[in-house]
Amino acid sequence: MKDRSHDEAMAELFRADPSYASELLAEVVRDGDMDELAILKRQLLSAALTMRDSPGSFSES
Repeated sequence: MKDRSHDEAMAELFRADPSYASELLAEVVRDGDMDELAILKRQLLSAALTMRDSPGSFSES
């Protein structure tokens, strides 16, 4: 089995459950932790870019 980073695992989770990603983002913004927000933004960007580059993604509509 291939090892993967925490960011990759989180990006996969966010792709599978966008509502969770949205709720988590709102909570992190509400808490005001800029370091945590930077990490989450990186993970969300990774999820979005992977979706954009995947066959059958939303960008092909």
